[in-house]
Amino acid sequence: MSKLVAVYNDDKKLMDAADQLVKAKAPVEEIITPFVIEELLEKFHIKSNIPLLAFFYGVLGVTSVFAALYYTFVVDYPLNIGGKPNLSLTFPVLMFIGTILITVLSTVGTFFVMAKLYPGKDPEFEYPGINDDKMVVLIDKSKLTPSMETKLREIFETTGAEKIDEV
Repeated sequence: MSKLVAVYNDDKKLMDAADQLVKAKAPVEEIITPFVIEELLEKFHIKSNIPLLAFFYGVLGVTSVFAALYYTFVVDYPLNIGGKPNLSLTFPVLMFIGTILITVLSTVGTFFVMAKLYPGKDPEFEYPGINDDKMVVLIDKSKLTPSMETKLREIFETTGAEKIDEV
């Protein structure tokens, strides 16, 4: 499967190209950047469920940490230390830390599962500089007509693409 690849070194130029690609209704397969560009997600109407899942993981974390602390300190092994109640003031601190731990680990795990990332996985697409500071636009050539391909090449040239290539 051949791809039309445009390489940018400036995010402003990439945003200009993204505007024109949306107007041209180009079949953009993927845009790979070294950092998140929120405007790209908005332009291409890409939504993520990760924030909602993180909220649910937080609720699960609060509930499970409270249940574990309550069981440990009140039910299983209650200690009477100077008449202090078993449900003490250390609970909020431990619940806060436990909730953050469970939320972060669950969210990162969800991200890896959704992105199909795991140790030893071969990269789906390799291009020189893609992991450094380059921003790459990938377009599947099988979905392009010859006139659309020339139009896209023109868009890439006018917006300042560093390199236009076929892979």
